[in-house]
Amino acid sequence: MLSWMSILFASLLGIDVMIKQQVEENIRRGEEKELAGGKIVIRKVYNRGFLLNFLEGNPKLVKGAAVASGIVLLIWDVLTFIPVRITRVTLADGKKGFFRPCIKKGSYLKKLGMTLLSAGAASNIFDRLVRGRVIDYIGIRTGKRYLDKITANLGDCYIAGGGILLMLRDLLAVFRGSIPHA
Repeated sequence: MLSWMSILFASLLGIDVMIKQQVEENIRRGEEKELAGGKIVIRKVYNRGFLLNFLEGNPKLVKGAAVASGIVLLIWDVLTFIPVRITRVTLADGKKGFFRPCIKKGSYLKKLGMTLLSAGAASNIFDRLVRGRVIDYIGIRTGKRYLDKITANLGDCYIAGGGILLMLRDLLAVFRGSIPHA
């Protein structure tokens, strides 16, 4: 499962980074290319802050927070995808015994959610570290002016999709009467 998820991660990351590079090289700021009868718009928007340019005036804080969250996410990934876990054996007399490795079974939804979340985060962190800003390029025309101005990228979609899968996994566990494992 690890190799399949690794291939998916690398593919998703590569697709978003390549599209961002194409947008950077081929679309001028202010230019829009319409798709799907004008409902989807491809445009170049630089996001120097977080969601909707929050904290754009503090690039050092934004970059530091991106790196810190990337490190936390990497640790979470390792704990999610490491194929074994260490358990402590209880001896026949009830005392704690030695430690032994066990194969760790994992939730498919959790692993898929983490892969999506990690690919999106890695793409946006890459942009912040290499370009100093994130390139957003997908807009959706809704007829509402404030919504029509929002622009995202595939990495943002991966993050949202991964988050939804992780929440869905936890909700399913609650409905089944079990508590999801971290």
